[in-house]
Amino acid sequence: MNNLLVFLIFAVVNFGLIATAYKFFGKRGILGYIILSVIAANLQVNKGVMFDFGLFELEATLGNVMFAGIFLATDLLNEKYGYKEAKKSVYISIFANLSFVLIMYISTLFQGLEYSKDFSEALELFFSINGGALKAVLVGNLVYLISQTLDVYVYSKLKAWNDSKKYLWLRNNGSTFISQLVDSILVTVGFALVGIFPMDIVGTVIITTLVVKYIAAIIDTPFMYIMSYITPKDDVDA
Repeated sequence: MNNLLVFLIFAVVNFGLIATAYKFFGKRGILGYIILSVIAANLQVNKGVMFDFGLFELEATLGNVMFAGIFLATDLLNEKYGYKEAKKSVYISIFANLSFVLIMYISTLFQGLEYSKDFSEALELFFSINGGALKAVLVGNLVYLISQTLDVYVYSKLKAWNDSKKYLWLRNNGSTFISQLVDSILVTVGFALVGIFPMDIVGTVIITTLVVKYIAAIIDTPFMYIMSYITPKDDVDA
């Protein structure tokens, strides 16, 4: 299947799952999905993919859709529950992700049996000291803290300026476009510095990653509007 088609399907499924989590589990559901997304994105980012737009192709790292979902989720928390709740979700998700990596790293220290050799090698590839995922997570979480803090701050300022639903698209896309620009530059340079990919493709990766992230951000806008009208089941029960 064409990567671009998979990307579009993936985006719709991912954003749809965020809306579902919010509908049935409210604020806790969104927080849980943010944690899941941070972990998944930091694993997926090790895989390079090519998107064929017909007239041109874009090379990017996988994980962009999951990261776009995180920005959508924190924007939703900001919209419905305020700046402090959105900011707290960033700290909780970083703690959860680092805890996951620490636990998985310790698992690589065990001596595995022969029948589980393939699985042991997969763990080593991702979570050993020299593993790609470990480097990606350490760099990614630092950049994630910076970009998400910026996103939450800009969104709150835009909401303070005008909190009507008419400008929901501006709050959502404005904060995301600015913070994703910072995120893409910092994470790409950081990954190159730790050897995840060559330094000579940094410029290309930044541009292509931004294009993919901005497309995902535009796709998530209707979902932001849908969720703005959803009353979570937890709120109804309360």
